Amino acid sequence: MKTAFRYDDIADAYAAAVDSAPYNALYERPAMLKLLPPVSGTRVLDAGCGAGWYAAELATRGALVTAIDASGAMIGHSRHRFASAPSIEIADQVELKAADLEQPLSFAADASFDGIVSSLVLHYLRDWDPTLAEFRRILKPNGWLLFSTHHPAAEQIRLDTPRYLEVEPVEDYWKWAGTVRYYRRPLSAMIEALTNAGLAVERLVEPLPTDEFRKVKPESYERLLRRPEFLLILARPWHPA
Repeated sequence: MKTAFRYDDIADAYAAAVDSAPYNALYERPAMLKLLPPVSGTRVLDAGCGAGWYAAELATRGALVTAIDASGAMIGHSRHRFASAPSIEIADQVELKAADLEQPLSFAADASFDGIVSSLVLHYLRDWDPTLAEFRRILKPNGWLLFSTHHPAAEQIRLDTPRYLEVEPVEDYWKWAGTVRYYRRPLSAMIEALTNAGLAVERLVEPLPTDEFRKVKPESYERLLRRPEFLLILARPWHPA
């Protein structure tokens, strides 16, 4: 039986390349920022902060950010980002913590965050229910959750899985970072987990690649027009009448 995947194993390679990786820099990130609610003067959790790009972007936009990651090595890369120019200028707006999304977020009080950003993180979790319940607990009544994940239809086609409706483990190799392990799940399982946690979908976006992406990877651009690789969801707490 394989041990749980941890980003410590690929942290250095990932941190060195992710900010210029086209699928991140020119596809997922522009779409996420387009969907991001206003954050100036708000408190935002960056859930699975990696090397700190989103934490820096949120702070630049005026948010007070708590950035967490289960990988101590990734937190180290985030600390390096905020100790260096230009992010050192916003370092006092960002609190970095090592914290596992599969465990209770004990550092956070109820209704203490205006928003949560979680970029390409949730597919590493086998069970979304406990994590989304914690997100719902720490969000203010009018708060929001914005996350991205692998597109379930694209993953089904790429992996040729025989049972789309099951949640199944996947092992993949990224030539720029290394071997990763995560979970493929159907769209219905995603929506059910959100509903179970008391979160209602406000926007669901299948992003288009940017023109900058087309210039760098023209063949991949055409493929993404036919088959989006990511899915973005903006959700908010719902309140029974």
